[in-house]
Amino acid sequence: MNRSKSRRTGFRRGRVFSFLSLSLLLAASGCTSLGARAIKGERTLLNTALQQTNDEQLLINLVRFRYGDTPAFLQVSSISSQLALDVGISAGAELESSKPNRDLLLFGASAGYATRPTLSYVPLQGNEFIQQLLTPLTTEKILLLYRSGWHIKRLFTICMQGMNGLKNAPRASGPTPGRAPEHENFSKAVDLLRELERKDLVSLVHLPPASGKDPARVVLHIDRKAHALPETQALVTLLNLSPNRLDFPLVYTQLQETHLTPVDVIEIDTRSLLGLMFFLSNGVQAPEKDVKEGRVKVTSMESGQPFDWKAVLGDYLNVHVENEMPRDTQLRVKYRGHWFYIDDRDMESKSTFTFLSQIFSLQAGKAEGIVPVLTLPVGR
Repeated sequence: MNRSKSRRTGFRRGRVFSFLSLSLLLAASGCTSLGARAIKGERTLLNTALQQTNDEQLLINLVRFRYGDTPAFLQVSSISSQLALDVGISAGAELESSKPNRDLLLFGASAGYATRPTLSYVPLQGNEFIQQLLTPLTTEKILLLYRSGWHIKRLFTICMQGMNGLKNAPRASGPTPGRAPEHENFSKAVDLLRELERKDLVSLVHLPPASGKDPARVVLHIDRKAHALPETQALVTLLNLSPNRLDFPLVYTQLQETHLTPVDVIEIDTRSLLGLMFFLSNGVQAPEKDVKEGRVKVTSMESGQPFDWKAVLGDYLNVHVENEMPRDTQLRVKYRGHWFYIDDRDMESKSTFTFLSQIFSLQAGKAEGIVPVLTLPVGR
C-alpha cells in the first residue's frame, strides 16, 4: 500500500519537474523574439519623444527670446537601452479530502521583458557652440536648404537680412528692435523671385569653378525666357543687376553698400542661427498683461502705434498664447504661467518650424569634447 502510494507520488513529482522544465523551455524559446519586439515598440516611442522634445526646446527658446530671457539648449548625446528578462515560477497545492489520492499540484512559469533606456544629456555651450550659433549661414547651406524643397521666398526672408543693399529688418537679428524695421524693397524683391520661381524661370544652382584657382559658386540663375517679363525687369531694377546677364553668384558680405552702377553679383548678408531665432521670435504672441507691464518689448512705428511684424514675417510663424492648456495643437510649451502653441491646422507655421529644425541641425552640429553632466536611467 505504502509502496504504491510512493510510486504515485514519485510519478506526480516527475510530472511536476517535466512540466516545469517544459514551461521554462517554452519561456526561454519565447525570449528569442523579445529583442525584436522590444526594438519594434521602444524605438518608435524613443524616436517620437526625441522629436517632440527637440521641437519643444526650440519653441521655448523662441518664447525666451520674445521675453528677452537667456536661451538654453540641452542636447541628447546618446541613448542606450538594456533588455532585461523577467522569469517567474509559481507552484501550489490543492487537496481534495473527499477523493483519496487525488491531491493536485498547481504550478506554472512566466517570462517577460523590460527595457531600461539610459539617456545622456550635454549642454550646448563653450566657444565651439558660440561660434556655431553666431556664424552666419553660408551660401552652400542656403543651396542645401533650397535643394531640400524650400522655396526662395521663405529661404531668403528668414535667412537673409540684406541683399544688394536692400535691408530685411537686420536689427531683428538681435533683441526686439524698438523702431519699425526697413524691409519694403527687400520684400518686393523676394515676391518677384517667388513669382519667377513659380513659373520655373529662376533657380539656385551650383556652378563648378571656372579654373583650378577659382572656388565653386552658388548662383541665382534666370532663364533666358524670363528676360522680357515685367517681373524680371522689376527685379533687376530693385537689385541693381546687370540687365544682360543670366547668372548672378551669391557673395557673402557684411557691407551693404548702394552701388551706383549695375553689378554682376548678388551680395547677401545672412543671419546666424541665433539671429534667425531672434527674427522668428517676433512671431510669438505675448499676453496683453505682460505687454502692459513691460515684460516684453514692443516695436513701434513713427506714429507711436505698434508695428505689425506680419508685414515682415507674413504667416510664416504664428505662435499663439493662452492661459489654459490648448487642445488642438501641433506643439505647445508652458512658460511664465502661459501656454504658447502652434495650431495644428497652421501649415505655414508648421513648415517654418520644420525649416528651423533643419537649420538647427545644419548649424549646431555635435558639441564634442563636453562631458555629459546629467545621466538618467529610466526605469519601469
